[in-house]
Amino acid sequence: MKPLLLSLPDDLATWRGTAAELADKVNELLAGVPSLTDDAGTANERLVRHYVQVGVLTAPEREGREALFGLRQAVEFLAARFLLKDGWPLAKVAEIVRGTDVAGLTQLIPTERPRTRAEEVAAKYRGGSSTAAGLSRPGPQSAAFALTPEAPPRAASARPAVQKAMRLDTPLSRAADISRRRVSLEENLKALGNTAGRPERRRIVRIELTPWCHVDVDVGQLSEMSEDTPATLGAALTQALQEERIQKGR
Repeated sequence: MKPLLLSLPDDLATWRGTAAELADKVNELLAGVPSLTDDAGTANERLVRHYVQVGVLTAPEREGREALFGLRQAVEFLAARFLLKDGWPLAKVAEIVRGTDVAGLTQLIPTERPRTRAEEVAAKYRGGSSTAAGLSRPGPQSAAFALTPEAPPRAASARPAVQKAMRLDTPLSRAADISRRRVSLEENLKALGNTAGRPERRRIVRIELTPWCHVDVDVGQLSEMSEDTPATLGAALTQALQEERIQKGR
């Protein structure tokens, strides 16, 4: 199954503008990908300049006194928004962006069209494998922007080269692989009844009273306990154990 490809505006390939104009252009593009704007809000000039400072965006070209941005920075911004939403720290996002070309970055930007039933079946039998580029994110939003119209299917003789490319260990391929695992985890947890799709992590202190009796306590609650809480817990444990004995007919 090949991914749905959503073309970038034709004029973006030659577009150039200031930091403020880049923010406006990015917001136009983000309007077509609502999932990337739910939490992070819109782009602005200040954010563009910050991204340049921390290395998320390539430095603009200088023309006299003006600093002009273009296609590269627009795609970098969209890809960075996806990675940040996926939970990557800003420094890691900058590392991934710096080490990836424009064509690779476009593979990270999802579209919003859900997969058809036929596509879901095809994906199932493909075992959740990636696309030819090895970068498309699986799931309901498995699609990407492209700089050019969708290419015709590759000939069978080209497959070994594609498979070799998929095995390259690059920052982007590692990021895509981790993103795929996160999506799979979310889907499996929801199938098990975890509506949030995220595991809940807690630090626990285990108090071993005897080899057959352990008490697990949330670390976050220990510092909030009053002086009376341990005695109350002890009484509650005594009553609970007595109730268990009654239930078992002892």
